[in-house]
Formats: sequence, structure tokens, C-alpha cells
Amino acid sequence: MNISETNCSSCGACANVCRKDAITMQLDANGFYRPVVDSEKCVQCGMCEKNCPWINAVKNPNTSRDVPWTIAAYVKDESIRMESSSGGIFSILAEKFLDEGGVVVGVAQLSSIEFGHIIVENKADLAKLRGSKYVQADVGTIYKKVHSLLNAGQKVLFSGTPCQVAALYAVLGRNAASVDLTTIDLVCHGTPSVKVFEKYVAEIEKGKSVQVLSTRFRDKRKGWRLFSMTSLLKKKSGDYFEISETLHKNKFMRVFLQNICLNTSCSDCKYGKLPRVADVTLGDYWNIAQAHPKIDNDSGISVVLLNTEHGKALFDTVIDDVVFCESAVDKAIARNRCIVSSYKPHPKRSEFFAHLDEYTIDELIKKYCPYPSFGNNLYNRVRGILGRVKRMIVG
Repeated sequence: MNISETNCSSCGACANVCRKDAITMQLDANGFYRPVVDSEKCVQCGMCEKNCPWINAVKNPNTSRDVPWTIAAYVKDESIRMESSSGGIFSILAEKFLDEGGVVVGVAQLSSIEFGHIIVENKADLAKLRGSKYVQADVGTIYKKVHSLLNAGQKVLFSGTPCQVAALYAVLGRNAASVDLTTIDLVCHGTPSVKVFEKYVAEIEKGKSVQVLSTRFRDKRKGWRLFSMTSLLKKKSGDYFEISETLHKNKFMRVFLQNICLNTSCSDCKYGKLPRVADVTLGDYWNIAQAHPKIDNDSGISVVLLNTEHGKALFDTVIDDVVFCESAVDKAIARNRCIVSSYKPHPKRSEFFAHLDEYTIDELIKKYCPYPSFGNNLYNRVRGILGRVKRMIVG
């Protein structure tokens, strides 16, 4: 397979489309999934390159709009909203699909350090898909499984990063236009290294006789804007407890948001832009205080981009279950540039990974992405306070 590491998004389309099972996705030295070809099984058919969404552009098979219907929304069920990263819109769409006999596909945490796509057939398991997961996921053979479900007449709601949605369409080929398939892509900041997250977990556990069981990357109990990363741990005694740090204090969030531990292809994503590749795009409406102050609060607001008639038809079925207002895409983009563009690569990314085994995450942060100075911190805090005061006055 002729694709450079720089251009590989780890989407797994090649492994799913290979008829000889000659390609497997394996972690490389930096902790990113890469296709590995078994030369004894490979017959040089070229299907992997033909169906690679980085080599050959993929489009949504449904009629797309150049400018999507743009909505600010949150689900009325407050318990679902608090368990979700933004406004809980994914959950309400997924519940609708399940009510109609369909299945939902999304990323779940499989172990303390593993994440991958699973198929959910009931509401009890839907919680596994709820919330952001800021670690690169192993797609396995999920696209093949979706193909089989569609062939069997099953309705499928698929959610993933933009490159994963593109990969699904590439693998499905002519079946991508199935009326039984609806896709959701996420406003993606980029996919962090599995190895970096493993290191983060290992450093929590080291010398403390504790085991990290699971992680909530967007714990909103301290607020949506100042979300926390919370880990559930188990002591040797059998007792459970949590450690929770806001996004500014957590070490993993620090390297993630500094773009220093992300996949190289994420700095030039072909699908994280308009027109979006999925029927529906979901993300955070970070500009809500300026754009629509009347529905702003600190429990989470979603930006919903309805990119196709197919996606709009799905959203219309849940209107009674959400609080929403129509918006404009430029207002949403104002504080969430990942809707239309890739992140700026960190200039010291290579040095960071070259010394990943040598230093602790704390040491790596000090060397390659140090915390802002006291002056910058003070400026940001004052700016945040003034913003809150302004919202209170407007409200």
C-alpha cells in the first residue's frame, strides 16, 4: 500500500476492504494505528489504494448543501445532557433510531487504555457511546459489519470522526447511498496517540497500588466550559475513588490541546471542513454566549449542522425533545474553527515523540509545551470573568 505516514489518518478503510485479510491495523512506535500488509496474503489487487479516502476523495452520497442548516440545541432531559459532552443531541438521535428498530454504531471505552467502535442495539448500552473520547480508536472491522447489517435490511446510525465516516462510505461503495444508513461526524480537534494516553494512565497508577478503570474526558460537573478530565480508580483494597482535574490542570488535556500528540494527517484533514462528509455534524457551540445568549448556560450546548436532507429528516423527528434555535454557520465557526479547518501543527512534535519514552509527561510539558506565564494566566482569568459578567447582564 503506497501511502505515507503523514497522510494516513488511521481510518482503517484499507483493512476493511481487503478481500484477502492481508491488512491489519497495528500501533506504530508513536502509538498510532497504521496498516500493516502481510506480503504472503497480498495479491496486489490495488483495492486498498482504490478505496483509501486520503488518495481518492469521498463525498456524501446524499444530496448535500454547500451551507448546512445550522442549529444551537440541547436535549430537554437534563440527566442525558449532563452525561454528554455538549448538549446531548447524539443521545436523543440515537434513542430515536433504537426506538425504530435500528442500531447505533459509535466509539466506546473497551478497557482502561483501549477505545473502539461497537454496535449498540438497546438504550441500556447507549451510555457506552456517550461523551467524547480523546484517544485514537481502533475501528477493527466495523465497516464490514455495517455493510452486512445494511445488506440484511437493518437501519444503521453510524457516528465517528470525519475520516471514519469517509472511510465507511469508501468501503460501502454503491451501498453508501442506502436509505437505511445515516451518518454523524464530530467536530474533531484531532486524534491523540494511544501511547501517550497509555503513558498518562501508567503514571497515575505508578507506585500507588491503584488501577485506572475508566476515563471521562468531558466531565461537566464543574461546568461545560471548564470541563474536567475524571478517572475512576480502584484501590488494592477494592475501594473505588475518582481523581478529577479541570482542562487547564490535567496533563493529558494539556498535551492534547497543544496539538503536540496528534496524528500527523490531522493537521491537513480532507474531511474536517465544509461541505461536511456526514449527514449530521455535532460539536460544541462555544460561541453561544455571543450568538444566542438567551439559551446559553454552563450545562452544554451543541452546534448541529444538518448537511443533507437525510440528516435534517432525522433531526425533525426529535424536535419535541430538544430546546433549539436556528443559527448561522459563521457564528458557530467563530469559536470553533475545527468545523472548517485543521489544527496548526505543533513545531516541537517530533522532539516530543523522540523523547516520549525518556521523560515523564510533566517533564515533556516543561520542555516542549510549557504552561503560560503568570501574566498570561491572569489575563485569561480576567477575560473569563468579564465574559461571565457580560452574559449575566445580557441574560
